[in-house]
Amino acid sequence: MSRYPKFAFTTLFSCMAFSSFSWAENQIRLSTLSVEGNQLYQEAASEESESYTMDGATVGSKTPATLRDIPQSVSVVAHQSIEDQNADTLEEIAENTPGLRMLPNERGRSSVIARGYKYSEYNVDGLPAQMESRLGTMPNLAAFDRIEIMRGPSGLFDASGEMGGIINLIRKRGTDEFQGKSEVSLGTNKQYEAGLDIGSPLNEDGRIRGRLVINGFGETPEETGKAEHHETVYAAFDVDLDNNTTLGLGFLHQERDLTPNNGLPLDSEGNLLSLPNHDYYAPSWNRFNMQSDDLFADLSHYFTNGGYGKVGIRYRENSSDWNYMYAGSAISPTDSVIMLPYASDVAQKAFVADASYSQPFDFMGSISEFVFGADYKRFEDDRREYKSRTGTSVSVSNLSNIAYYDIFSANGSSSYSNVEREETGLYGKITLRPVSNLALIAGARASQWDITTINKRTNSTTTRSDDKAIWYGGAVYDLDDSYSLYASVSELYIPQEYVDGNGEVLDPREGKQVELGIKSSYLNDALQARISLYQIDDKNAWGVNSSREFIATGKRRMQGAEVEVIGQITKDFKVIAGYSYIDTDIIEESSYDVLISYMPEHMFNLWGSYQVNETVNMGLGLNTLSKIENDSGADASAYKVVNAMMSYQFTPELSAQLNIDNLLNERYYARVGDSGQFNIPGAERSAKATIRYQF
Repeated sequence: MSRYPKFAFTTLFSCMAFSSFSWAENQIRLSTLSVEGNQLYQEAASEESESYTMDGATVGSKTPATLRDIPQSVSVVAHQSIEDQNADTLEEIAENTPGLRMLPNERGRSSVIARGYKYSEYNVDGLPAQMESRLGTMPNLAAFDRIEIMRGPSGLFDASGEMGGIINLIRKRGTDEFQGKSEVSLGTNKQYEAGLDIGSPLNEDGRIRGRLVINGFGETPEETGKAEHHETVYAAFDVDLDNNTTLGLGFLHQERDLTPNNGLPLDSEGNLLSLPNHDYYAPSWNRFNMQSDDLFADLSHYFTNGGYGKVGIRYRENSSDWNYMYAGSAISPTDSVIMLPYASDVAQKAFVADASYSQPFDFMGSISEFVFGADYKRFEDDRREYKSRTGTSVSVSNLSNIAYYDIFSANGSSSYSNVEREETGLYGKITLRPVSNLALIAGARASQWDITTINKRTNSTTTRSDDKAIWYGGAVYDLDDSYSLYASVSELYIPQEYVDGNGEVLDPREGKQVELGIKSSYLNDALQARISLYQIDDKNAWGVNSSREFIATGKRRMQGAEVEVIGQITKDFKVIAGYSYIDTDIIEESSYDVLISYMPEHMFNLWGSYQVNETVNMGLGLNTLSKIENDSGADASAYKVVNAMMSYQFTPELSAQLNIDNLLNERYYARVGDSGQFNIPGAERSAKATIRYQF
């Protein structure tokens, strides 16, 4: 046994010594489930509360459950936390969330990672669509009430995702009473933001409710030329067809225009450049554009026997295109770099439908529950791209003067393909409670895939099919009113469309996670905590060799530990804190293996806010990472970043908030890549002032 499990298991079970220190009896978990129904289906939106916590979540469980009843690592980022951090995009939340790693680029083009794996999708109300950093599809947050984050695979309800887990965004809905909020922000680096959010009943009896959100933000820092602009338009209608049936409709448009900036190259000796460094290693005409449109529809019904049924549909179209050059080499002794051209035109579509039914029932004197359902997913990716491995040597002093040219017009495309993936799945899960303090959970999913790949350059078509049944098991044991032990085993199986140099399709991705830990809740569930241990085995992940051919890696193992505390310690003191440790190893070698180098071994996150009096609220945060090692040999040093917030309530309607990021102006690299790109300095100190008016 390695040093990690011995240490981690000792840490886990030693904390049981504190189980007798129960702050308050937790009645919420005991009252949410009855034969008459699951009360968490009717949980209020987090925007109606100033709390950092929610009673339940649906991610990884399909039916809403308290976090202590879900035997995996799940966090909920509530609306108040998003507002206090003044976060506009998902990656800004990930930067301050325990166990998550954000690989920065432009906002919207960054990557979010958990347990060594990038999130490849984001769900809206449980319905997934593609998310890829270079396509700029990271969502803005203006349309969403809260964020549910699960770490680790959940193939039971989402067999098309990554090993790292699922991010589920809960969208804002129409409101029973008229409410509105407008805000305006200005900041350093010419930051700006303006938004309007209105909810209201649309008829006299309130059976029809609406929501409208309009938001725009961006910045144009002069020292880097890294300009960006983001827009969101969201509309929702919710209609009560009768007392037990509700129809929800929604439309979401997101758009962003960015100046791509792939970071700094290494110097002539292979070292990271000293900081601060505001040089822009690219021509001034670099551009990137993305826009997406989502349509949502869901129909839910409460049955008289306590059952709950829901049908949800999501249709999404997004397009991304870019035309830019970037540094493909380190700076030479003669102070020049090799500039490489990169252009792409991508159109994606996603259609997802899910129907499920859940039912609580009496079992051996305790309340148990089952859920079963079916889903259908169709993802399409049409991608034209030109990316060259050879370029032109240009003097660093002359980069901004590189003449504009249309890369596609000059070179055509190096690849042009259309990939269509269809998946049909059946799933079911049952939670049995043979005694009141023990929950045994078992589930299964059967999926069938059809994948069609068209090479538009050669006009050749490849089709393949696959099917697989996977299993899920878990247990939760309540030690007392405050502490629960849990364990789970989850699988993931993902067919791949990538073709190797011999024309063979790569074998499917296969992975399994074993997780165990202890969860606790205090102060009537106002404060929640967990300690988690996990091990993920994953094989056949795709990579790219030196000949730019797809190739499967061997079997990798991620094992780690996480600690998280979130909630309200006192009436006025709220906190989010966590520590994560990860150890990465290759346990079965292949002809091509690479360790994941962008995950530091240790990470610590802390954010706290304190309500000083009726008008003043103050917040302080700390994010620190250990050394980041990289295959290029240029390793980034450990760093710590302090963030601060202060808000003032002038009247019940009018407030002001000031957020200062990187308060101490730490100089550090937040990401390291190769010799020419993705060596990205962390953001320097910046301030943003926001005025909010509620009506």
